Amino acid sequence: MNIEARQTSPIIRVLVVDDSTMSRRKMAMAIKKLGHDRVVEADSGEAALSILKENDVDLILLDIMMPGLDGFGVLEVLRADKRLSSIPVLVISGMDGDMESVARAIELGATDFLPKEFNAVLFRARVEACIEKKRLRDGELDYLAQVDRIAEAARFMEEEAFHPSKLGLSGVADRDDSIGQLARVFTEMAQQVYDRERALSRSVRTAKGLVLLLLAGIVGGLMVPMSALLFSRIPMATGLSFWGDLLPGIMCLGGAALMGRVGTLSRQTLVFLTAWAILNVVPGIILFEATERVSGITLSIILAFQGLSVFAIAAVLRMEEASWRRFLGLLVGLSGAVVLIAARGTDDGINPWIWVLIAISIPILWAMTDVLIAAGESKSTMPPIAALGVMYLLSAVLTLPFALAQGQLFMLSPDLGVGFWLILLNALVDTGNYVFYLLLIAVAGAVFASQTAYVTTLAGVFWSILLLGEQMTSGATIALALIFAGLLVVGPKREAVDLDVQFVPRTRRKGLSGVFRRK
Repeated sequence: MNIEARQTSPIIRVLVVDDSTMSRRKMAMAIKKLGHDRVVEADSGEAALSILKENDVDLILLDIMMPGLDGFGVLEVLRADKRLSSIPVLVISGMDGDMESVARAIELGATDFLPKEFNAVLFRARVEACIEKKRLRDGELDYLAQVDRIAEAARFMEEEAFHPSKLGLSGVADRDDSIGQLARVFTEMAQQVYDRERALSRSVRTAKGLVLLLLAGIVGGLMVPMSALLFSRIPMATGLSFWGDLLPGIMCLGGAALMGRVGTLSRQTLVFLTAWAILNVVPGIILFEATERVSGITLSIILAFQGLSVFAIAAVLRMEEASWRRFLGLLVGLSGAVVLIAARGTDDGINPWIWVLIAISIPILWAMTDVLIAAGESKSTMPPIAALGVMYLLSAVLTLPFALAQGQLFMLSPDLGVGFWLILLNALVDTGNYVFYLLLIAVAGAVFASQTAYVTTLAGVFWSILLLGEQMTSGATIALALIFAGLLVVGPKREAVDLDVQFVPRTRRKGLSGVFRRK
């Protein structure tokens, strides 16, 4: 198919250059009689170049003998300019007897020549031939430009992570010629590659996510029995919380500094991290105190309420869809809390069900932290690990006055015996739990990461049985089943996942076929 078949009634712009007013008007009238109304006149070579600098022209009728910059000078400028060199030039001059000058004009790029006393039929033939040549040249350049766009899209697809919408071929694919068909085929192939690589990326991210999910859950499940073991040896909740924040803060900031990923602490980030630290202080102190009054299994089950609490808070803030199905799931999960409370007796004059209620504040505060992070993390000017370190240090600063006021601040030294090593191990567990969780979010997204509630609770029950010698009661089993049922009914928020993928040719493939970048 001829490329120019799509172009109907093109607008031809003709520039007439002659120092003679009469000659200019004669040629302009002759051009208009051929049906080309857009004619511009220039009385000198300098004026012609000024017009050409600001306008696109399809044909130039050029006189050679002019004062100042003559026709030869104009031709030399046109030939040196890439944009102007493709414009056909029909030299019309009174030097028809000077064949040497005519030859020089042709050598300088003139398309054809006519004497000023031209024949109307011959003038029409020469003008139409020049215009057709310009049309064909424009079509050729346009065709090559579209081919270049496809070639550039292929290069980009091969060398960079891409998304089909970013290849920029929609306009080319709209053409009804062969290059349009090629663009449509290429776009379809790119979409198929994208779909395949995106599916593979999801499989890879899911596999990595499962590993990190297990690590985060197993390490997170250690928090309850580790807190119980620590508090049984050093019954000073605020003192333990102080060291439990200070040591992870040093670890995280030290690791971020070694990786060269500390970032800057802006005022907005400081406010965000301070709010995070406030929400982090209270649950840590409550957890230590609750371990003396509530079993590790019960506390581990209570922590599963974090997922339900996140939904409840997000629904109130209209960050989540509050459907009846999800609301029913919340009620089922809360019934698990009722079972836990009803299954408790009394001990030493204290009603443990009160401490079950107090312990439920832990996952609620953690849920508030999750919502806070979801709302403010994107505005942080610090990388996640460094921000985590600053949050821990701020928590330690907030805890310090309470530890001093209660006389619970103690020196951390090997003289504490087993307690010293338990504090260090607890700091590693706490740091590892958060780091694995952040890595899980980076790899698999926040929705997938929310599933750690299941693994953490199951791991917490297992560690409590193994390290604390506890046994699973029928009430705890019923409560665990109800809470898990509620979590399943509520479900996580659907996450819109869009990826940039990279196609790797077979000649360069080693291992996986693509590199995936999350948008």
